Amino acid sequence: MGVRPRQCLVYGGLLLIAVGATLVHGDFSYEDPDRWADTDPDCGGMRQSPIDIVRSAATLPSLDHAAPLLLEGGARKPVSIVVTNNGHTAQYTFRWSKESERPTLIGGPLPFGAPYVLEQLHFHWGADNGRGSEHTFDGVAWAAEAHFVFYKQEYGSFEQAVTRPDGLAVVGALYEVGGDKVKPGAKWAVPLPKIRPAGSTATLEGGAVFNLDSVAPGGSWQRYYSYAGSLTTPPCAESVTWIVRDGISPIAQKDLDELRNLRDSAGQPLVDNFRPVQPLNGRPVVRYGF
Repeated sequence: MGVRPRQCLVYGGLLLIAVGATLVHGDFSYEDPDRWADTDPDCGGMRQSPIDIVRSAATLPSLDHAAPLLLEGGARKPVSIVVTNNGHTAQYTFRWSKESERPTLIGGPLPFGAPYVLEQLHFHWGADNGRGSEHTFDGVAWAAEAHFVFYKQEYGSFEQAVTRPDGLAVVGALYEVGGDKVKPGAKWAVPLPKIRPAGSTATLEGGAVFNLDSVAPGGSWQRYYSYAGSLTTPPCAESVTWIVRDGISPIAQKDLDELRNLRDSAGQPLVDNFRPVQPLNGRPVVRYGF
């Protein structure tokens, strides 16, 4: 989950995301994630993400979390979207004409009656199609993962929420390369050639903007897994309620290649920007919609 302070997804009113939120620190490397804790102690904590989700070991939700997960505003288009290559990922920050238009997530595993609002969206991917997702299912990795980052509205900002144990909610959506019927040129992929160098930014306006519903189509949004976790990049703050969609969305090979064509801060191909799975340490993983 690589992000600058600022991510979610919805389908038919229900939301699930693939996510990765973070106050991205500029000095970390995916070549030595085991050393992140040397400078960011939380990265060595007991509630770290991502994890391997073992479907057969997941539990059912308690009665106080039986309400459906709902996303208000998933079909709403923002005024503009700022797309940035921050050297670690492609990040999409949505801008709205007023704060009340931000998509809002509520219900499911989240605290009762507490809305979470969208901060940003970003991706993780591999150098080949056999790896790239941060979360895995039964030990199997997928080609990419999108993270939709939300923060608890009562805390006022992402920066304040990241310091609270219930401050963030991140929806993770996993992808596999689709067949010939999956057309390239998804709206989220169109600006990627414009942000190839690290530090580059492009702004989408008018007909170029897109809504959250369009980012991870296909599959059921009503089935997902949830657990208490962390940001997946330094500072690895343990403030995230993770919501990982069960279904795998299709991605066009060309769009995935556009992500791989991005460059990191050293001018090298920006690939394999995913953290290895972390120990579960006895945390329950809860399945919803099954």
